[in-house]
Amino acid sequence: MAEERKAEFRKEIGFWSVVFLATGAILGPAVAFTPVSVLASGGPAGILGWIIALLMIFPVALVYVELGTTWPKAGGVGYFPYKSNGPLVGVLNGWGAYIGYTLASASIIIALVEYLSYFFPSLYANQTLTPLGIGVTGVGILLVYIINILRIRRLAEVNNGLTILTLGLLALLIVALGIHFHGSYLSQPSWGGFVPFGVTGVFLATSATIYGYGGFRQPIDYAEELKDPGRTVPRAILATLLIVFVVYILESLVFAGTLNWSYLGLKPGDWSGLNSLPYPYVSASDALGLMAIGISALILAIIASFKDGLIYFGGASRVAYALSKYDNVFPRFLTRMSSKGIPIAATTLSLVVSIVFLALFPSFSSIFSLVVDGLLFAYAPGAVSLAVLRQTNPDTPRPYRLPAAKVLAPIAFVVSSLMIFWSGWQATSILLTTVFLGLPFLVFYARYKGVSKEELKYGLWLPIYMLAILAISYSSSSYFGGQGYLPFPIDNVVFVIVSIAFYFWGYRSGVTLIRRKGEY
Repeated sequence: MAEERKAEFRKEIGFWSVVFLATGAILGPAVAFTPVSVLASGGPAGILGWIIALLMIFPVALVYVELGTTWPKAGGVGYFPYKSNGPLVGVLNGWGAYIGYTLASASIIIALVEYLSYFFPSLYANQTLTPLGIGVTGVGILLVYIINILRIRRLAEVNNGLTILTLGLLALLIVALGIHFHGSYLSQPSWGGFVPFGVTGVFLATSATIYGYGGFRQPIDYAEELKDPGRTVPRAILATLLIVFVVYILESLVFAGTLNWSYLGLKPGDWSGLNSLPYPYVSASDALGLMAIGISALILAIIASFKDGLIYFGGASRVAYALSKYDNVFPRFLTRMSSKGIPIAATTLSLVVSIVFLALFPSFSSIFSLVVDGLLFAYAPGAVSLAVLRQTNPDTPRPYRLPAAKVLAPIAFVVSSLMIFWSGWQATSILLTTVFLGLPFLVFYARYKGVSKEELKYGLWLPIYMLAILAISYSSSSYFGGQGYLPFPIDNVVFVIVSIAFYFWGYRSGVTLIRRKGEY
């Protein structure tokens, strides 16, 4: 009996650890450049993108709050679409999520070493890691693995400390730059004024800012290890989104309000040129004579990257566990647990896959867009899952219920889909092709349960939707890397309409399948 108990997840994560889990996942390496990328896209008005993106991501977050508190499963992102729409949707969604998570954990450690190269140039050269840099990255991934196979309480304690340190260094940076803030810089006529790129710039900035909120879902994937998910998850995710909103908007504001164009080597008003800065907050600090603050900004990026890698590595392991135990599409051995309550086989698989990714992609920039798409692909099906399960499982107790779900669930689906579309044709084409490569995992499902024609028929909406995304992305305007057959903003309008149609197709397919076959 004692041995059986040891083989279970341990519920050791309390409220503040959940907050730091989500906050830590969001405030990763992006804190060093995304707030500046927003200015590059829209000028000072791009800061409004943080507000718009928060409003857009909120329904998506609430969808996962309901799902994660009603069915608190490890690797929940890989579980819900299988439960609502069957094995075909489950395989594509779960494989996409797993690829995104494992790519993220590897690429984040790569980013950490790239930041380290500021102090140790021998780690990085010609836009890629050197052999020494690859070796150091490998050691970093191994350290992440070692921490992840400790008890979940230890992982939470390490992350709590690193997240608090990250927030402290961010506060130091914001205050130090804020002392030199000039409000007039936000509306200088010679720099193009407050809205140098018009409404289009604000829109493009929003398409960049929305990615900054993406890590809120991590508590859902650790749900079986939370002490009281029904109470902690809703409050923790709300607190997290508000914390990171304040951090991001202040980061963008203090950078815009302390700009020294000549020191940065840019023409006054060359907002788009900000994207060329390798270490923007170091440059901004040095321009003000704050060399120590510049160094602390680099240390901030390194710490933020490491804790982000920790969290996503663990998330990847739990998604693999879910795909094995609940979805039956990964081999059974991946459900093996350690005596410390850790999915040891799935965690070891994440180590192997991360090392393979490091060997294939020894540069953060080479896979950043692919990482973003991989993380985002599995957001959209969750909205369909909520709608389907509301209809088929109406009596299941729900600690949290999404209000106005008939309106907010399709909005969440559209927003999640736009996040994929906005990442651009190149990333979308690579990611969705990679997701299709997960179809052979249906063999494992067929071995355990068999796959009926009905299950394939009512799961077709997702692969066809993926093809529709590819077609519209390819035809989109140059803003999104397309061929320009659909000019901006017509491309976005078409995409929204198509997304709504597929949402309802997915909803009807899921309801019909469950009523005919029974609950998964």
